[in-house]
Amino acid sequence: MHNDIKTPIILPVSKVEQPIGEFYVGTMDARTLTEISYTEIRAFIDGKQDTIAGIQRERSKKRIDEIKKYVNLDYATFPTSIIIAVAPECTRLVNYDPEMTQEEAQEFFETEEEQIDEDAHMFNLLLNSYGNEEDDDADEGQTTYIPVEKIAFIIDGQHRVAGLEALEDGKKFDVNISVFVGASEADKAEIFARVNQAQTKVNQSLVVDLASYYEERGPVKFAHEVVLAMNSDIDGPFHDKVKRLGKADPGKGRVQTLAQATVVKPIVDYITSDPEAERNKRYKGIFGSRRKPNAWQRFIFQPFYDEEDDDGLFLCLTNYFDAVKARWPEVWDNAPAGTVLNRTTGYAALIKFLRPVYLHYCNEPGQILTRKDCDKVFAKINIDAEDINREEYLPGSSGIGKLYRKMMGDMDWKP
Repeated sequence: MHNDIKTPIILPVSKVEQPIGEFYVGTMDARTLTEISYTEIRAFIDGKQDTIAGIQRERSKKRIDEIKKYVNLDYATFPTSIIIAVAPECTRLVNYDPEMTQEEAQEFFETEEEQIDEDAHMFNLLLNSYGNEEDDDADEGQTTYIPVEKIAFIIDGQHRVAGLEALEDGKKFDVNISVFVGASEADKAEIFARVNQAQTKVNQSLVVDLASYYEERGPVKFAHEVVLAMNSDIDGPFHDKVKRLGKADPGKGRVQTLAQATVVKPIVDYITSDPEAERNKRYKGIFGSRRKPNAWQRFIFQPFYDEEDDDGLFLCLTNYFDAVKARWPEVWDNAPAGTVLNRTTGYAALIKFLRPVYLHYCNEPGQILTRKDCDKVFAKINIDAEDINREEYLPGSSGIGKLYRKMMGDMDWKP
């Protein structure tokens, strides 16, 4: 038993009735949940395909690491429920008593179950370990021992629970939970499949656009607002080029060629490798940041962010892409079919090429990259407009890399 978890756990809950059956919703301290829960990855038993068990997908270390950082931010939230299943042997449902002690709760596991008020809206759901470890030698299929750390089987939410294990000392974090008592393997599988199958991947341009509502001005909001300004600049290279929310306006498919997230994300990457941490500083009212003296050479737009210099970043990007537009005007403005310059492949290669251009002409942090210097660069790029197409530069990382290396080679710079 985990010495820091006091059992029985007293969980005030409400009962929910749905076609699949009854379950209970409540809140639990995150640390308690991490200590009493476990999961089973669906996999072959003994490596044989004819024997398989578990319902969960494999855990993603990358996703867990991201959540571990996120849960310690000052604006972290998990408003949707983590779904768990608990064996009947580990539970008692009793009438709601906000003053119930653990000694009183333990008595319910030692006596016959209490008659409960079926018309009530609130109950106490008591969770406890079951049996003794030394008695765990019964026949297969008969449960004789369930330790504290296996009270709750995670049906959905394993990555969030794993991330919450990194919660800093002293930080309060309650989570919503939905508890199924005595759920069969079929029920667990049905719940997991439906919850995850019904989920639609969130449009990343929508995520970026929602940054407009943030009170604190983190890197995403900063970059997003600069991109919106460029998109609205009638005389600028990005005028009406950006598909806000990732969707082109009717009839503008050859004009609005760049998704909002496609444009904003690389700019954010030039500000910081950890936009959430930077946003969290602003959330806490921390505006001054100590940077390493040469940090700006990797994060060329970080000084503009630190100084909230929207105009400076706007000018750097406008001057650079104005030079691109002047070099290949016939494929920048109208985006003929098959061309990639002002689509994802071309933009990604150009924004990657921006950093060596900036560092070649700018010797100090926060310096404005001039249009004149950008024109010098693109005058040396020996690529004809008709050759910037999807056959020559395939969509994806290979085409992006090929175009970037071509531009670097024409400048006699090492990629």
